[in-house]
Amino acid sequence: MENCSICGISKPQIAGMIGAILLIIGCFVPLFSVTLPILGTRSVTFMTAGFNIYGGALILTALVIIGLFFAKMVKEAQGAGIAVFLTILVFFVDAVGGYNGIKDMGAIASFAAGFFSFGYAWIVLLAGAILVVAAPYVDRLFMAK
Repeated sequence: MENCSICGISKPQIAGMIGAILLIIGCFVPLFSVTLPILGTRSVTFMTAGFNIYGGALILTALVIIGLFFAKMVKEAQGAGIAVFLTILVFFVDAVGGYNGIKDMGAIASFAAGFFSFGYAWIVLLAGAILVVAAPYVDRLFMAK
């Protein structure tokens, strides 16, 4: 692993820390948005009441991952990243399944589902988790030939 000449941190550590920071940012980005004609648009994040226990756990895990990268325990951080990736994937599959279940309930429920949309937090969270998991391989990707 080649270290940065200024800060002494390797490229995999930097990539992993960026991924963990994306995980933290993803907790504050909308997971879902509901647009109601009278009330306007309401967004649900991992820090919204009801989901905040998951957001807190995700932030705590991301901070542990950052600590592991600072301690140069890249493989251990990768393991935590795999766990976070699988957890986010389960949440996403559950959300899509619930959305499809609402659409299948009949005409009124299908009409109500039209006011519901997925936010872009899923992209930020999955990108962060993938970056943490892929961090040990960053040196191999950017090696000069």
